[in-house]
Amino acid sequence: MTSAARFTHFERAPERRAGEAKRLVWVDHVEELGVRVAQAGGLPEDEARFLGVALREALMNALTHGDSDRVTVSFRLMEGASLLITVRDRGPGFDPAQIPDPLSPGNLTKRTGRGIFYMRRFADEVVFAFPARGGTVARLLKRLSRAGG
Repeated sequence: MTSAARFTHFERAPERRAGEAKRLVWVDHVEELGVRVAQAGGLPEDEARFLGVALREALMNALTHGDSDRVTVSFRLMEGASLLITVRDRGPGFDPAQIPDPLSPGNLTKRTGRGIFYMRRFADEVVFAFPARGGTVARLLKRLSRAGG
Protein backbone atom coordinates (compact mmCIF):
# COMPACT_ATOMS: atom_id res chain seq x y z
CA MET A 1 0.00 0.00 0.00
CA THR A 2 2.86 2.38 -0.65
CA SER A 3 1.70 3.89 -3.94
CA ALA A 4 -1.62 5.68 -4.07
CA ALA A 5 -3.49 8.08 -6.28
CA ARG A 6 -5.63 10.43 -4.21
CA PHE A 7 -9.13 10.38 -5.64
CA THR A 8 -10.92 12.89 -3.44
CA HIS A 9 -10.79 14.29 0.07
CA PHE A 10 -13.39 15.80 2.36
CA GLU A 11 -12.03 18.28 4.85
CA ARG A 12 -14.83 18.33 7.36
CA ALA A 13 -18.27 17.16 8.34
CA PRO A 14 -21.08 19.58 9.08
CA GLU A 15 -20.61 21.22 12.44
CA ARG A 16 -22.48 19.47 15.23
CA ARG A 17 -24.35 22.62 16.05
CA ALA A 18 -25.77 22.50 12.50
CA GLY A 19 -28.09 19.79 13.75
CA GLU A 20 -28.51 16.07 13.47
CA ALA A 21 -30.47 16.21 10.20
CA LYS A 22 -27.67 18.01 8.33
CA ARG A 23 -25.07 15.61 9.71
CA LEU A 24 -27.10 12.63 8.53
CA VAL A 25 -27.52 14.15 5.06
CA TRP A 26 -23.73 14.57 4.91
CA VAL A 27 -23.27 10.92 5.89
CA ASP A 28 -25.76 9.87 3.18
CA HIS A 29 -23.82 11.84 0.55
CA VAL A 30 -20.43 10.50 1.60
CA GLU A 31 -21.77 6.93 1.70
CA GLU A 32 -23.17 7.29 -1.81
CA LEU A 33 -19.88 8.76 -3.04
CA GLY A 34 -18.03 5.77 -1.57
CA VAL A 35 -20.40 3.37 -3.34
CA ARG A 36 -19.91 5.17 -6.66
CA VAL A 37 -16.12 5.27 -6.32
CA ALA A 38 -16.07 1.53 -5.57
CA GLN A 39 -18.31 0.81 -8.56
CA ALA A 40 -16.19 3.01 -10.82
CA GLY A 41 -13.19 1.00 -9.64
CA GLY A 42 -14.87 -2.23 -10.77
CA LEU A 43 -16.62 -3.50 -7.65
CA PRO A 44 -20.03 -5.10 -8.35
CA GLU A 45 -23.00 -3.04 -7.16
CA ASP A 46 -23.98 -5.30 -4.26
CA GLU A 47 -20.43 -5.38 -2.88
CA ALA A 48 -20.15 -1.62 -3.35
CA ARG A 49 -23.37 -1.13 -1.35
CA PHE A 50 -22.04 -3.30 1.48
CA LEU A 51 -18.82 -1.27 1.48
CA GLY A 52 -21.07 1.79 1.75
CA VAL A 53 -22.56 0.30 4.92
CA ALA A 54 -19.05 -0.14 6.35
CA LEU A 55 -18.21 3.47 5.47
CA ARG A 56 -21.46 4.71 7.00
CA GLU A 57 -20.66 2.91 10.25
CA ALA A 58 -17.18 4.44 10.36
CA LEU A 59 -18.65 7.90 9.76
CA MET A 60 -21.37 7.50 12.39
CA ASN A 61 -18.86 6.24 14.95
CA ALA A 62 -16.60 9.22 14.24
CA LEU A 63 -19.45 11.70 14.52
CA THR A 64 -20.95 10.07 17.62
CA HIS A 65 -17.82 9.21 19.58
CA GLY A 66 -15.29 11.53 17.98
CA ASP A 67 -15.92 14.40 20.37
CA SER A 68 -15.16 16.81 17.57
CA ASP A 69 -16.83 19.15 15.13
CA ARG A 70 -14.55 17.83 12.42
CA VAL A 71 -14.36 14.48 10.72
CA THR A 72 -12.29 13.95 7.59
CA VAL A 73 -12.75 11.31 4.97
CA SER A 74 -10.42 10.41 2.15
CA PHE A 75 -10.75 7.98 -0.73
CA ARG A 76 -7.63 6.62 -2.42
CA LEU A 77 -7.49 4.33 -5.40
CA MET A 78 -4.44 2.17 -4.79
CA GLU A 79 -2.14 0.35 -7.15
CA GLY A 80 -3.25 -3.26 -7.30
CA ALA A 81 -6.92 -2.30 -7.75
CA SER A 82 -7.84 -1.46 -4.16
CA LEU A 83 -9.79 1.36 -2.60
CA LEU A 84 -8.58 2.76 0.72
CA ILE A 85 -11.10 4.78 2.72
CA THR A 86 -9.79 6.67 5.73
CA VAL A 87 -12.06 8.27 8.35
CA ARG A 88 -10.41 10.48 10.98
CA ASP A 89 -11.78 12.16 14.06
CA ARG A 90 -10.34 14.03 17.03
CA GLY A 91 -12.02 12.12 19.81
CA PRO A 92 -10.54 10.27 22.78
CA GLY A 93 -9.98 7.00 20.91
CA PHE A 94 -10.95 3.54 22.09
CA ASP A 95 -9.61 0.03 22.53
CA PRO A 96 -10.94 -2.19 19.70
CA ALA A 97 -10.23 -5.28 21.81
CA GLN A 98 -12.78 -4.04 24.38
CA ILE A 99 -15.67 -3.83 21.92
CA PRO A 100 -18.27 -6.45 22.92
CA ASP A 101 -19.11 -9.18 20.40
CA PRO A 102 -22.48 -8.19 18.88
CA LEU A 103 -23.21 -11.87 18.14
CA SER A 104 -22.97 -13.03 21.75
CA PRO A 105 -26.40 -13.91 23.21
CA GLY A 106 -26.42 -11.00 25.67
CA ASN A 107 -25.83 -8.48 22.89
CA LEU A 108 -28.23 -9.72 20.22
CA THR A 109 -31.10 -7.48 21.30
CA LYS A 110 -29.00 -4.34 21.87
CA ARG A 111 -29.62 -1.52 19.41
CA THR A 112 -25.95 -0.49 19.27
CA GLY A 113 -22.56 -2.13 18.98
CA ARG A 114 -22.55 -3.49 15.45
CA GLY A 115 -20.62 -0.79 13.59
CA ILE A 116 -17.15 -2.29 13.82
CA PHE A 117 -18.60 -5.74 13.13
CA TYR A 118 -20.07 -4.43 9.84
CA MET A 119 -16.84 -2.64 8.94
CA ARG A 120 -14.88 -5.85 9.39
CA ARG A 121 -17.50 -7.90 7.54
CA PHE A 122 -17.77 -5.69 4.45
CA ALA A 123 -14.20 -4.40 4.00
CA ASP A 124 -11.27 -6.70 3.25
CA GLU A 125 -9.08 -5.04 5.89
CA VAL A 126 -9.94 -2.71 8.77
CA VAL A 127 -7.19 -1.05 10.78
CA PHE A 128 -7.55 1.45 13.60
CA ALA A 129 -4.78 3.86 14.56
CA PHE A 130 -4.63 6.30 17.45
CA PRO A 131 -2.27 9.24 16.80
CA ALA A 132 -0.34 10.68 19.74
CA ARG A 133 -2.17 14.00 19.29
CA GLY A 134 -5.49 12.19 19.86
CA GLY A 135 -8.32 10.94 17.76
CA THR A 136 -9.03 7.79 15.83
CA VAL A 137 -8.09 6.87 12.29
CA ALA A 138 -10.14 4.06 10.74
CA ARG A 139 -8.80 2.61 7.49
CA LEU A 140 -11.03 0.40 5.37
CA LEU A 141 -9.39 -1.37 2.45
CA LYS A 142 -11.42 -3.08 -0.26
CA ARG A 143 -9.94 -5.00 -3.16
CA LEU A 144 -11.80 -3.94 -6.28
CA SER A 145 -10.90 -6.87 -8.51
CA ARG A 146 -10.56 -10.56 -7.91
CA ALA A 147 -7.75 -12.77 -9.15
CA GLY A 148 -8.67 -14.15 -12.55
CA GLY A 149 -11.65 -11.82 -12.85
